[in-house]
Amino acid sequence: MQRIFIRTFGCQMNEYDSERMAGILLKDKDFSIVNSEEEADFIIVNTCSVRQHAENRELSYIAKYVKNKKVIVAGCMAQNLKEELFKLYPDLYAILGTSNFSKIVDVIKNNKKILLDGEFDIYERKFQRPKRIDGLITIMQGCNNFCSYCIVPYVRGREKSREVNDIVKEIEDMVKQGYKEVMLLGQNVNSYYDEKTKTNFPQLLQKIHNIEGLLRIKFMTSHPKDLTNELIETVKKGEKFVKHFHLPVQSGSNKILKLMNRKYTKEEYIEKIEKIRSEIPFANITTDILVGFPGEEEKDFLETVDIINKLKFDDAFSFKYSVRKGTQAEKYGDTVKEKEKLRRLNYVIELQKKISYDINKSYIGFETEGLVYEISYKRKNELKTGTINNKKVFIKGDKNLIGKIVKVKLLELRGSSFAGILL
Repeated sequence: MQRIFIRTFGCQMNEYDSERMAGILLKDKDFSIVNSEEEADFIIVNTCSVRQHAENRELSYIAKYVKNKKVIVAGCMAQNLKEELFKLYPDLYAILGTSNFSKIVDVIKNNKKILLDGEFDIYERKFQRPKRIDGLITIMQGCNNFCSYCIVPYVRGREKSREVNDIVKEIEDMVKQGYKEVMLLGQNVNSYYDEKTKTNFPQLLQKIHNIEGLLRIKFMTSHPKDLTNELIETVKKGEKFVKHFHLPVQSGSNKILKLMNRKYTKEEYIEKIEKIRSEIPFANITTDILVGFPGEEEKDFLETVDIINKLKFDDAFSFKYSVRKGTQAEKYGDTVKEKEKLRRLNYVIELQKKISYDINKSYIGFETEGLVYEISYKRKNELKTGTINNKKVFIKGDKNLIGKIVKVKLLELRGSSFAGILL
């Protein structure tokens, strides 16, 4: 029996792909999944390529093990660097692209060195999943937007949506296994469209909402230009939909948004956020901020600061720009000095910390419903729950409550989460 360890870098889609690979391997009696590199015969490194910092971490990790273990590099960095990985690491066992996760058994058993080509990956709906309450499911992959800084369209390809019936059947299988919540994943979920059945994203959401036994539905990531009133209305009306929208604004400057090829203006973005808040006042709205983009002057940066102050996001994931080879922005040059990028990044991080604290503080005393996920990792006498607007609350209670929706009261802040009590 070959022992496999899977190390995942990057986003929830990468986590889902790792779960699929593990599940496919476990269906074969010749493989087992282990919990550490030291135990493993093979290490699968499922990689992210969205930023240079991510690739640097992954390359360092590969270098640590490639001499003593059979290392397979999978995912976005494999698709991006291709055969160059073998030049860096001649001892590498194989590379596996973003359309080939389902072929992992063939790679290991038949020593396939390079698998990078192919159409939308074949989905194994009934792969063995970990025992959890909340699970991930990819409904589409790839992107057609070609934001000038982004490498995703080059490593994940153009947008490809799964068939509605296949998605629904996979979620039904998950519910039978005990799952109560699903997170729908895609580079741009709200541009989902099943050509065969002419089903758009809000219509897909409604079909999933009808699945008996499913209690909660989440989704990410959404491109602001594709956020429709139909989607807002669907989330508003469906009691199973978690009231959370992750809408990356990236910049508050129209000049920079145009250079980024984001296809919306600051004014259009603000209008959409205000529409969400008018329809769903307690909605949790999070965003991404990218500072130091080529051509970003101080006045552009201050416009980003202004939009953060104006819209008061529940949270923001902030990054500094790094050049990605092959993107349109590579041609713009790297015009903002590293020291200035760091200053801007630290400023928006600290600003958002204060805003997030003030928002969360306003929830103290709030009574709401929470889905109980699991026993807390840090405090074994507490249970982790998630509210309908995606806030984490830890309560004391019996483990038999796991998988159920309970009434909770938020009592105090613990960083970005809450301590509460069961009502």
